[in-house]
Amino acid sequence: MKIVYRLLLVLLISLLLFGCGKKGGTVEGKVVDGLGQPLSGVTLVFKQVRPVSDAEPLQAKTDSDGTFSISGLTPSSEYIITPETDKWTTKVTRKITAGQSLALSPPIAIRFQLLKNGTVIDTKTGLQWLIYTATDLSAGNVMNTVRSINESGFSDWRLPTKAEILGLKDQASTVSDQAEPKSAQEACCVWTAEINSDSIEWEFYTDDGNELWTSGKMPSNDRVVVVRTYGASPTTQTPTIVVPSPPAAALNKQATPSPAPAAPPAATVAVPVPAPAAKENKGAGQAISIIVHFDAQKLVITKDDFAALKDFYTKWKDTPGSILIEGHSNAPGGKSAAMTDSVDLAKYTLALLKKMGLGDKIKVDVKGMGDDKPVADNKTPEGRNKNRRVELTFTPG
Repeated sequence: MKIVYRLLLVLLISLLLFGCGKKGGTVEGKVVDGLGQPLSGVTLVFKQVRPVSDAEPLQAKTDSDGTFSISGLTPSSEYIITPETDKWTTKVTRKITAGQSLALSPPIAIRFQLLKNGTVIDTKTGLQWLIYTATDLSAGNVMNTVRSINESGFSDWRLPTKAEILGLKDQASTVSDQAEPKSAQEACCVWTAEINSDSIEWEFYTDDGNELWTSGKMPSNDRVVVVRTYGASPTTQTPTIVVPSPPAAALNKQATPSPAPAAPPAATVAVPVPAPAAKENKGAGQAISIIVHFDAQKLVITKDDFAALKDFYTKWKDTPGSILIEGHSNAPGGKSAAMTDSVDLAKYTLALLKKMGLGDKIKVDVKGMGDDKPVADNKTPEGRNKNRRVELTFTPG
């Protein structure tokens, strides 16, 4: 009889152990888009960071309200949650440590959806983005290039506005949810233009792991970033602002009393005409200089200095003359490495100026000075930052 009791006790313990092991830890959560709206039908793949067996990763799917629940995870084990669908992909993941019961907070936010055609849907703004390969672009031909883009069945692409570029920096929903966020890999600039305007500018951006930038594999110098309204008809995407003319009867009514009202429009049109000439003459006959600095160990001009470089170029871009571009290094790897680095800095700066519209009427002289002319002590980080620089001097004439 004692043997029977013992067998029953062992069986009971075994059932309890296997039952608990089968159930394992549970995780509940929610998947939302860039506006916080639920995303249904998204598959969540749970893969162990350090697998203890060859078992397939566990999966769960979101309901109509974006929620999901899964059980069977090994408590105290680390998992990477990867959202998947058959319509789009995302680079957003979530790293968790499973417990007996875990409720994810905040929700898994997926702002950018990378479509199979290479475009990216921004669920926060309703914009569709495309990073388009285009070499030999300059300020003079970028608008014609954009107008000729016919990708993914759409021909209504346009340059993004400044506000749209700035709106991309949204850490809460654009950067991977992993415990260790990606570091900035590249920073440069993109052309921007306000809607219904042909006036373009080069806007600074930082590639900080944002999914939009990682969707394009080509370097920033060989691409143009364009945008359109997702779901809009190409024929209605970019509205043209038309200033309505008053009816003919109204014109006839106002023509007889007095022609005076016609004077202000003429004055308004004339105002911008002399402005560029005054700007050109202002710098005539005297050299203009500027120094730009770079991020540590990167071919990236600091944000403030990039803005100064744009202002520097704007002052003399319409004035014939010559520009001297001298690169200086902080010599982290000896004389040879310093010389190579200084030349790269100077050439990169010249490439930026050409992107801004630098033409053949400006004579250019590019020099690499190595580490021969330090302006600070290389033994301190501050000193090294000051020494790794490019000095530009424009001389009219």
